[in-house]
Order: sequence, then structure tokens, then C-alpha cells
Amino acid sequence: MTPTTNRLLSYVFLAAVLPLVALWALLMKISTPNITGGMEPTVTTVCYFALTFIAGGLITVCVNFSRQLARQAKGQFTTP
Repeated sequence: MTPTTNRLLSYVFLAAVLPLVALWALLMKISTPNITGGMEPTVTTVCYFALTFIAGGLITVCVNFSRQLARQAKGQFTTP
């Protein structure tokens, strides 16, 4: 791919982190118990850990792809 395309895709992958963070925040808000009901505290804690692990993994993948594409746009080819 051309360096311009790599740079553009690098920005796209970095921008993809924002919706992932927003989705994570929404799911955390939904899984929080409130006055009118909700999940039990133990299930809520397990849900918090699971959602944080999944969102963290996806964000890590997006950032790593973005960094790799930015390096390729500069002409630095490194293997992971």
C-alpha cells in the first residue's frame, strides 16, 4: 500500500478507539445496579471484569494496528 493509504488507515484505527470506549462506558452503565433493580453485585462485578477485558483487548489491537501502519507509512518495516 502507499504511504498515504497507510497513514489514513492509521488514523482510522486510532479513531475506532473512541466508539469502543463509548460502547464500553454504555455497557458499564447498563450493568450497574440501580434503585429500581438490576443485577446482583457478584454478577455485576463479573460483568465489569469481562467487559473491561474485552474492551481492553480490542483497544489494544486497534492501537497496535495503528502504530504498525504509521511505521509502514514512514518506511520502517518492523516485525512484531
